[in-house]
Amino acid sequence: IIDTIPFDSKNKYSATKILYKNDELFLVKGAPEVILKKCEYCYDSLGNRTILRKKIIINDFLNRMTKAGNRVLALATSRNDFDKLCLVGFVLIKDEIRKEAIKGLELVKKASIQTVMVTGDNKETATCIAKEVGLLDDGIILTSDEMKLMSDEKLKEILPKLRVVARAIPTDKSRLVRIAQELDLVVGMTGDGVNDAPALKKADVGFAF
Repeated sequence: IIDTIPFDSKNKYSATKILYKNDELFLVKGAPEVILKKCEYCYDSLGNRTILRKKIIINDFLNRMTKAGNRVLALATSRNDFDKLCLVGFVLIKDEIRKEAIKGLELVKKASIQTVMVTGDNKETATCIAKEVGLLDDGIILTSDEMKLMSDEKLKEILPKLRVVARAIPTDKSRLVRIAQELDLVVGMTGDGVNDAPALKKADVGFAF
């Protein structure tokens, strides 16, 4: 390993620079919508680089997988040029929904507590998971980019119906906490990452796990 580029929620990818057979090579992983756009090549069955020609078929496959609730991670390599990646493949991850999670959300709803899922998953995966746990009903789903375009006043207006924020970045969480508090709501925030720390601190109640 020569160098690393840590994952960044804005760039949505990470990379490791390695020395492989006397050649410098980047190993890249990240969100498919970011990585695939930069891929000009792929590996054939013998491991040789070849022109990537099936992006439409690949995108159809990715749409089916994400709508089924899978998180998808794209893998690629690069020889110094991040606009000419070579696609390796995809990793599909699916968390099984625990029965107690569904029951817990039902209890929260009965207590008149609004739950908003703020996730790094893409919109299709987040929608599927929200439906599985009974969170979605007739609520609103936004992406981070869509939320960014909204004024605070508009966000306050739709907040009661907001259920999911997909492809979220850390500042989205802090902003939601602030907006809710400005509406005189008591805000609880759960999180398990370093990026969650500002929102956890800002919330009236923070649950770190």
